[in-house]
Amino acid sequence: MNSRAAAAVDRALDERQRRATADVERILAAAAAVMSRTAPLEPRVADIVAEAGTSNKTFYRYFTGKDDLILAVMERGVGLVASYLEHQLAKETMPAARVDRWIRGMLAQVSDTELASTSRAVTHQVALVQHPGNADSQFTDPLRDLLLAPLADLGMAAPERAADVVLTTTLAMMRRQMSLGEPASSDDIDYFISFCLRGLNVG
Repeated sequence: MNSRAAAAVDRALDERQRRATADVERILAAAAAVMSRTAPLEPRVADIVAEAGTSNKTFYRYFTGKDDLILAVMERGVGLVASYLEHQLAKETMPAARVDRWIRGMLAQVSDTELASTSRAVTHQVALVQHPGNADSQFTDPLRDLLLAPLADLGMAAPERAADVVLTTTLAMMRRQMSLGEPASSDDIDYFISFCLRGLNVG
């Protein structure tokens, strides 16, 4: 194939990729909105399709079913949180301050009423569709890994184990607030971060 023909094919593929990406993002956003609105009931594909302004044909072009979509929504949410955390950590140079930023960024998901509602709804649905053998680590590892560098810089002998503890404790705090159905207060967050940093011998 000559270069002009190859370029034409590439342009067509790029356009298809852009359309597919837009379709998927629209469906994922619609699913999160419907889950938040209908929680704790399971969302219906028909409602998600209507929210996204698309069709069943388009939905099933990208997803094998509702369970596949729910896990994709969780993965998308984790990706957005990881990106946000990276941005927050980049604002600090001191390792303790970076750990502080990480915890605050995580708890932001339960300190904002709208975010907390969405997080609670999506987490509930993921728990319903996950197979018993599936570990939460498939979702949490990208978040946990962001702690490794600052914890190593703090001189932790086993930063992986320390990251596991900070992650597990933070997730427990998040689940507690979600079960209460109310956002975490700034005082609660400050106390929690102080407690974690003291546990790392840097508070």
